[in-house]
Amino acid sequence: MKRKVLSIMIACLMVINIAGCGSPVANERIENKEQTAEEGKETDAGQEMMEASERAPGDPTQESYSVEENEFPMYILSADNKQGIKLYFINGSTIPYISVSDIAGIWKQIYDSENPADEFFKLDYSTDGDHAVYSRGPYKLDFDCENDTIGFNDFDAIFKTESGFLVDMVSPTSNTAKLFQKSGLSTDRYGKEVVFDLKPYEIDLVRNGDGYYVPLQTVSDVIFSFYGSMALYNGDCVIICPGLDEKLTEIFRSGSGVWNEELAKFSYDETCFVLDNEYGLKEIHAIDSFDRLFTETGLKIEFLSGDEVTAEGALYKLIYLYLGDLHSQFNGLSYLTKNREDLLKIVEPIGSGLAGTSWENDKSDLRAAREAYYPDGVPAYEEVGNTAYITFDVFADRSPDIDYFAEPTEADNSQADTIRLMQYACQQILREDSPVENVVMDLSINGGGDTCTAEYVTATFLGQADFSTKNQLSGAMTDAVYTIDTNLDGKFDEKDTLAGKGLQLYCLESPASFSCGNYVPNAFKASHKVTLLGQESGGGSCAIHPLCTAGGSQYQVSGYRRFSVMKNGSFYDIDRGAQPDHFIADFNRFYDRKRLTEFINSLNYS
Repeated sequence: MKRKVLSIMIACLMVINIAGCGSPVANERIENKEQTAEEGKETDAGQEMMEASERAPGDPTQESYSVEENEFPMYILSADNKQGIKLYFINGSTIPYISVSDIAGIWKQIYDSENPADEFFKLDYSTDGDHAVYSRGPYKLDFDCENDTIGFNDFDAIFKTESGFLVDMVSPTSNTAKLFQKSGLSTDRYGKEVVFDLKPYEIDLVRNGDGYYVPLQTVSDVIFSFYGSMALYNGDCVIICPGLDEKLTEIFRSGSGVWNEELAKFSYDETCFVLDNEYGLKEIHAIDSFDRLFTETGLKIEFLSGDEVTAEGALYKLIYLYLGDLHSQFNGLSYLTKNREDLLKIVEPIGSGLAGTSWENDKSDLRAAREAYYPDGVPAYEEVGNTAYITFDVFADRSPDIDYFAEPTEADNSQADTIRLMQYACQQILREDSPVENVVMDLSINGGGDTCTAEYVTATFLGQADFSTKNQLSGAMTDAVYTIDTNLDGKFDEKDTLAGKGLQLYCLESPASFSCGNYVPNAFKASHKVTLLGQESGGGSCAIHPLCTAGGSQYQVSGYRRFSVMKNGSFYDIDRGAQPDHFIADFNRFYDRKRLTEFINSLNYS
């Protein structure tokens, strides 16, 4: 749940390491004559029966295709990681397809990069008539070329790591795993069968003899996006990554593909498909279908425009004018957008939209108020009288270069690494003869960040962290409960956290507290062990879901994995934010810590 600052003219803002290998293949052209019959011509029934009896079971019976196969360069994350990929073009179309049998090789490389500590699960591939099926034990992924459906008998189970939860948004890394201990109170609840019906979107799955083919974009949207990756095709190569770095941007933007009526329609249909199924806030936004939304807002004409800039502008309008949920962002330009000035004319009046502008204004006002009291920067850990303040503006991702089991030092009094900061803060607060009676976690300008770090922070205050997640697509639910080690003695006990030490615990929140900066106040609110100060947090309940269009525009939305808090065994959404227990209207009062400390003490002793 990472909040990214809008930067529309940068091709993409995220880079995550993905490594892998592959082998190039030779070009080959496969042609099958279309089965045709002149209108009104009589058929020799006997001859047809004889031909049918000669066909092996599972052979095509009604339709065959002209399938052109070509090899293209493929880059997985890095421009240095160049491989080969076979793409297929059906009946002269320019829309690239991939063989279903080739999906597993790419899938494994994406999985390995995201889960280096977990071995990729065994996938079996089989075909039966019009079905091409991947199996992971009892879990099936079925490409049905007759009905144009992609079916999962358990969507979450076929993707999950061996050691992780069903809807897992924590996943400690190898160098932090020993800081966490799963509680026996954790639960998984499996979801319903998920079947993606492509027919309403006129997206075809193709079977041609022994070949089974699916559009590359559809595979990207259904499988690769689960791990935060996307497949970009520019007419000359394929790039699979979460986002483009400088070198990949240069490669991507040099593509020779062209925007035409066919690509415009396919890109529109695929966008409707993925958002209908994978946008996590459809119900709250009263969206029955995105095709209807696009029609009602006039965006459909723009999406289907013969001008790619107009279509990309429509995507931008969708994100900032009609979704406006802050997690949804425009991340990078299509390689087809050559005239950026024309796009600027469309997007500049919109900016970050109403919600984004309001969030940015609140954040700017808060920063100005804080700088008035801390012109040289606010300390990450500070004691004011009997009150300790812990301040960080992002839940920093864990670094593989940091020893999280070394004794904390003064150097860890920094926002650079949140877990180390929490370890340092606990050391100071619980030291012998400590004057600290109150602890305030200042999340007033916290825009989110790493979910595993948020779990650690929550458990530091509460003794354990309860991370409830629901998959809106499948209905699967996970309640991941962890205890943590903060004193680095290798034990998980009452000595580790600030809970149960007689301390008065507080959290300072604001409308700029977003994503994980919203989840933690909600968790505190639900616990009844932490008092919330300030103003209602900014919301943001869904995990970020990176996507791209078939035309090459990169964007992200609030995805189908949604964070909740549990009460009486039920999951409750946190998108509306957490109401403070004590409202503070003036942002300046947030950072006048001498006066705030006096106010807190008045609450304790009133």
